[in-house]
Amino acid sequence: MTHIDPTTDDYAVLRDILDLADPRRHPPSVDVVGEILRHLEALLRSDGVAFHAMDVRDFSLQHAQESFMGELYVAGPEGLGPPDVEADGCQVLLDHWWTSTCSLIERTAAPVATSIREHYSERRWAQHPVRRDYLRYDDEILLGYPDGPWKSLRLLAGREGGPIFSDRELTICRLLLPWLRDVLAAVVVPPPPPAGCLTERQVEILRLVELGMSNAEIGAALTISPTTVRTHLEHAFERLGVTSRMAAVAAAFGGPLVPAPSAGG
Repeated sequence: MTHIDPTTDDYAVLRDILDLADPRRHPPSVDVVGEILRHLEALLRSDGVAFHAMDVRDFSLQHAQESFMGELYVAGPEGLGPPDVEADGCQVLLDHWWTSTCSLIERTAAPVATSIREHYSERRWAQHPVRRDYLRYDDEILLGYPDGPWKSLRLLAGREGGPIFSDRELTICRLLLPWLRDVLAAVVVPPPPPAGCLTERQVEILRLVELGMSNAEIGAALTISPTTVRTHLEHAFERLGVTSRMAAVAAAFGGPLVPAPSAGG
C-alpha cells in the first residue's frame, strides 16, 4: 500500500465534513448526509460513495443513498428490502459474507475503517469469487458502525481501475470515524412494527426507554403519569412476549416482533 499523507487541502475538506456532521450547526437530514457523501467522494477520489443501513439477518436495507460523480441519489421503498439473490451474482457475495471484509462490523461489534486491499493481495483479490462474479471494484473502503443487533451503518467507497486506496484515504476515514455515526443514524427511519402489534403510544414510550429514560422522565416528556407509562409498558411486554424493558426494546427495534394479541393497550 502506498504511503501518502493527507494534504492541507484535504484537512480543509475534512473540516467541512465535520461542520456538516455537527448537529448544532446542521440538523441531521438526508440532504446533509448527501452533502457529506459528495464531499467524501471527492476527498477519497472514489467512484462514488454509498451509505447503507443494513440488517444482516436478511441483508435488507433500511436506508440507502449515494453520491456518484457528484450526483446524489436516495433509494425509495422499491430499492430497499432483501436483495434478489438471483440477480447480478448476489448469492456469491452472501456465500462469502462472513469470511470477507464486508462483515467486519458484525464480527468485531466495533466501528471499522478499512479497505479490501488491506486484507487481500492483488493476486488473491483478483482470484476471489466476489471480485470475479460480483464486485467490480479493484478496491473498496468500508467505514461503518454497529447499530444494534445484526444492524450496521456503512459507508462504501470503491475504485474501479487506477491505484488502490493508500494510507491517505484510510487516514482520512479513521479521522472521520468518531464523528459520523450520529448524523448517519439520525436519517434512518425505523421500520414500523407490524400492524396491530404495538400501539403508536407503546412504540413512542419504548423509543424513550431506548434512550435510557425512566418512567417518571417519560411521563414528564409525554405529559402522562408514571403509572400510565408503566401500564403501557406492561401491555407492550405482553404483546412482545418479554418481561423487561431492555428485552422489549430489543424485540421491538432489534429483532422480529411477535404477533399481536387482540387485547387493547
